[in-house]
Amino acid sequence: MKKLTTLFVLLFALSNINAQQLSTLNQSTKRQEVKNVSANDFYKLLKEIEKPQLIDIRTPGEYKSGHIRGAKLINFYDSNFMKNIEKAELNKEQSIFIYCRSGHRSKASIKFFKELGFKKIINLARGINDWYQNKLPIEN
Repeated sequence: MKKLTTLFVLLFALSNINAQQLSTLNQSTKRQEVKNVSANDFYKLLKEIEKPQLIDIRTPGEYKSGHIRGAKLINFYDSNFMKNIEKAELNKEQSIFIYCRSGHRSKASIKFFKELGFKKIINLARGINDWYQNKLPIEN
Protein backbone atom coordinates (compact mmCIF):
# COMPACT_ATOMS: atom_id res chain seq x y z
CA MET A 1 0.00 0.00 0.00
CA LYS A 2 2.89 2.38 0.79
CA LYS A 3 4.40 1.74 -2.65
CA LEU A 4 1.09 2.47 -4.33
CA THR A 5 0.69 5.72 -2.36
CA THR A 6 4.27 6.77 -3.18
CA LEU A 7 3.70 6.00 -6.86
CA PHE A 8 0.47 8.03 -6.84
CA VAL A 9 2.18 11.02 -5.20
CA LEU A 10 5.06 10.82 -7.68
CA LEU A 11 2.73 10.68 -10.69
CA PHE A 12 0.70 13.59 -9.33
CA ALA A 13 3.86 15.67 -8.83
CA LEU A 14 5.08 14.92 -12.37
CA SER A 15 1.73 15.79 -13.91
CA ASN A 16 1.69 19.01 -11.90
CA ILE A 17 5.14 19.98 -13.22
CA ASN A 18 4.00 19.43 -16.80
CA ALA A 19 0.90 21.55 -16.18
CA GLN A 20 3.09 24.34 -14.76
CA GLN A 21 5.41 24.19 -17.77
CA LEU A 22 2.44 24.32 -20.12
CA SER A 23 1.01 27.28 -18.22
CA THR A 24 4.33 29.15 -18.55
CA LEU A 25 4.41 28.44 -22.29
CA ASN A 26 0.84 29.66 -22.71
CA GLN A 27 1.59 32.85 -20.76
CA SER A 28 4.61 33.69 -22.92
CA THR A 29 2.56 33.10 -26.07
CA LYS A 30 -0.25 35.31 -24.77
CA ARG A 31 2.22 38.12 -24.18
CA GLN A 32 2.86 38.36 -27.91
CA GLU A 33 0.91 41.14 -29.58
CA VAL A 34 0.48 41.79 -33.29
CA LYS A 35 -0.96 44.98 -34.70
CA ASN A 36 -1.79 45.37 -38.39
CA VAL A 37 -2.00 49.11 -38.95
CA SER A 38 -2.45 51.68 -41.71
CA ALA A 39 0.43 53.77 -43.02
CA ASN A 40 -0.65 56.82 -41.04
CA ASP A 41 -0.87 54.83 -37.79
CA PHE A 42 2.46 53.12 -38.54
CA TYR A 43 4.05 56.55 -39.05
CA LYS A 44 2.59 57.90 -35.80
CA LEU A 45 3.76 54.87 -33.81
CA LEU A 46 7.27 55.13 -35.32
CA LYS A 47 7.50 58.77 -34.27
CA GLU A 48 6.61 57.89 -30.66
CA ILE A 49 9.77 55.78 -30.25
CA GLU A 50 13.23 57.32 -30.08
CA LYS A 51 15.06 54.49 -31.88
CA PRO A 52 12.45 52.20 -33.43
CA GLN A 53 13.34 48.74 -34.65
CA LEU A 54 12.19 49.06 -38.24
CA ILE A 55 12.60 46.17 -40.66
CA ASP A 56 12.06 46.31 -44.42
CA ILE A 57 11.64 42.73 -45.60
CA ARG A 58 11.62 43.49 -49.32
CA THR A 59 14.38 42.60 -51.77
CA PRO A 60 17.56 44.71 -52.01
CA GLY A 61 16.33 46.21 -55.32
CA GLU A 62 13.02 47.25 -53.79
CA TYR A 63 14.85 48.72 -50.78
CA LYS A 64 17.15 50.78 -53.04
CA SER A 65 14.15 52.20 -54.91
CA GLY A 66 13.01 53.86 -51.67
CA HIS A 67 12.51 52.88 -48.06
CA ILE A 68 11.34 54.29 -44.75
CA ARG A 69 14.12 56.20 -43.02
CA GLY A 70 16.02 54.06 -40.51
CA ALA A 71 14.80 50.74 -41.88
CA LYS A 72 17.12 47.73 -41.81
CA LEU A 73 16.85 45.43 -44.79
CA ILE A 74 16.21 41.75 -44.05
CA ASN A 75 15.12 40.11 -47.30
CA PHE A 76 12.13 37.79 -46.75
CA TYR A 77 13.12 35.71 -49.80
CA ASP A 78 16.64 35.03 -48.48
CA SER A 79 16.95 31.37 -47.47
CA ASN A 80 18.55 32.55 -44.20
CA PHE A 81 15.71 34.91 -43.30
CA MET A 82 15.34 33.73 -39.69
CA LYS A 83 19.10 33.66 -39.14
CA ASN A 84 19.35 37.17 -40.54
CA ILE A 85 16.72 38.37 -38.07
CA GLU A 86 18.77 36.84 -35.25
CA LYS A 87 21.98 38.42 -36.57
CA ALA A 88 20.35 41.85 -36.56
CA GLU A 89 20.51 41.74 -32.73
CA LEU A 90 17.06 43.18 -32.20
CA ASN A 91 15.49 43.57 -28.77
CA LYS A 92 12.64 41.06 -28.56
CA GLU A 93 11.03 42.93 -25.67
CA GLN A 94 10.63 46.16 -27.67
CA SER A 95 8.23 46.81 -30.53
CA ILE A 96 9.37 45.61 -33.94
CA PHE A 97 7.99 47.41 -37.00
CA ILE A 98 7.87 45.40 -40.23
CA TYR A 99 6.83 46.20 -43.77
CA CYS A 100 7.08 45.02 -47.36
CA ARG A 101 5.61 46.26 -50.66
CA SER A 102 1.92 45.36 -50.29
CA GLY A 103 1.64 43.68 -46.88
CA HIS A 104 1.63 40.04 -47.97
CA ARG A 105 5.24 39.19 -47.11
CA SER A 106 5.19 41.09 -43.84
CA LYS A 107 1.97 39.31 -42.83
CA ALA A 108 3.59 35.96 -43.67
CA SER A 109 6.74 36.94 -41.74
CA ILE A 110 4.84 37.52 -38.50
CA LYS A 111 4.98 33.80 -37.68
CA PHE A 112 8.80 33.90 -37.88
CA PHE A 113 9.06 36.92 -35.60
CA LYS A 114 6.68 35.23 -33.14
CA GLU A 115 8.68 31.99 -33.32
CA LEU A 116 11.83 33.94 -32.47
CA GLY A 117 10.11 35.37 -29.40
CA PHE A 118 9.30 38.95 -30.37
CA LYS A 119 6.67 40.32 -27.99
CA LYS A 120 5.15 43.22 -29.94
CA ILE A 121 4.98 43.17 -33.73
CA ILE A 122 3.61 46.11 -35.67
CA ASN A 123 2.91 45.36 -39.31
CA LEU A 124 2.29 47.93 -42.03
CA ALA A 125 -0.86 46.17 -43.25
CA ARG A 126 -0.91 47.37 -46.86
CA GLY A 127 2.84 47.79 -47.16
CA ILE A 128 4.90 50.65 -48.46
CA ASN A 129 2.34 51.10 -51.26
CA ASP A 130 0.02 52.55 -48.62
CA TRP A 131 2.91 54.70 -47.35
CA TYR A 132 3.42 56.14 -50.85
CA GLN A 133 -0.32 56.76 -51.32
CA ASN A 134 -0.35 58.79 -48.11
CA LYS A 135 2.70 60.77 -49.29
CA LEU A 136 4.72 59.90 -46.18
CA PRO A 137 8.52 60.52 -46.20
CA ILE A 138 10.76 58.15 -48.16
CA GLU A 139 14.53 57.82 -48.17
CA ASN A 140 16.41 56.81 -51.32
